[in-house]
Amino acid sequence: MGAEAAGATGAAAELVVAKPTGPGGLPLPRTDNSVTWAILDDNKPVKDGRGIEQGPLRVYNYADYLDPATVKAFQKQFSTKVEIATYNSADEAIAKLSSGAVDFDLILGLTGSNIVDLIAHKLLQPLNHSYLPNLEKNIWPPLADPFYDRGSRFTVPYVVWIDGIGWRNDKVKEDIAGMDVPWDIFWHSQAYKGKVGILDDRRDALSMPMQRDAMRNGTIPDLNTEDEDLVNKAQRDLSELSGICNPKVTITDYQTLPEGKTVLHHSWSGDVVGAAFYYLPKGVKPDVLSFWGPEENGVVQNDFFCIGRTTKRPVLAHKFINFFLDEKNAYNNFVNFNGYIPPQNGIDADTLLKQGLIPKSLEQAVVRPDQFAANQELLQLSVAGQRFWDDAWSKFKAG
Repeated sequence: MGAEAAGATGAAAELVVAKPTGPGGLPLPRTDNSVTWAILDDNKPVKDGRGIEQGPLRVYNYADYLDPATVKAFQKQFSTKVEIATYNSADEAIAKLSSGAVDFDLILGLTGSNIVDLIAHKLLQPLNHSYLPNLEKNIWPPLADPFYDRGSRFTVPYVVWIDGIGWRNDKVKEDIAGMDVPWDIFWHSQAYKGKVGILDDRRDALSMPMQRDAMRNGTIPDLNTEDEDLVNKAQRDLSELSGICNPKVTITDYQTLPEGKTVLHHSWSGDVVGAAFYYLPKGVKPDVLSFWGPEENGVVQNDFFCIGRTTKRPVLAHKFINFFLDEKNAYNNFVNFNGYIPPQNGIDADTLLKQGLIPKSLEQAVVRPDQFAANQELLQLSVAGQRFWDDAWSKFKAG
């Protein structure tokens, strides 16, 4: 499976700076190098007008990432069952899918940093948009036609988030949002030793000290860098935290922050909102939680739905996607459980704040469409570049 792209040939190729490639020699999508993935004769989308297959629909997803009540509503509407199996990381999901150890109709929660692996390993079936009317109707236009998958041939956006800092403002004394470089708080967190968390994700975690350096220097970081020296410096900076605050390396801040087991956390915005919606102990108000994320030069992401290549229930899988792209269902999934903003035209951040669904202290956790232009997505690297990040991450985790 390849990509449709015009490339320089002959002598003209000498005038072009070569771009790094990913697994299988496939292009690495970038904002200045968008990719339209080819649809091949041996892997066509399901044809129009097919009937809905019988379930169960088998979904592969992160834990605690779909509202059980909204899933039940889908089951009732389509008289079917949904079976959800979970993975702990994108690496785990892709490794198991690639090995053939697991097989699913629908895969949920992976991002643009995984698209090349998914295509290279031939894990996806292309989509038929005739079954997905809510995509064009409801989704932010830039994400309905993303640079990493032009035309949404294989993926459809699910939710969006920004990397930032979550904290208990009843426990942390500093005005983090008011600091010149808010990321510095982690290097001045001795008072919270043992109650500080760093995201257990190599790209998010190592990009954080890169953002810190850029804010200090007034520069724009390359958060998809393949410069080994820059990656190693990020590792050394992050490793300093072991002696400063002994951070937990985890993605369970949606539970530990509301419970007070951590009071300062490198966080995905949706987890902090989800903590406020669903995980606070009885009697604790949501405004004890605060979130800060950079307005520019930070990390902003979306993940997506995609359909497994070997599915026997392609129409049912499309119906599930379209159901969660419905504005009402997307809203319920977000507010009642998930906490991650769906990129829906009709779900406006200002309205959520005015309705009191989110306290003022979490205003910056509500991602806006314009933030995708001002920040960066963490994207797949070349095999060599990924090795630098893997090695640096291993050093950090080894202490």
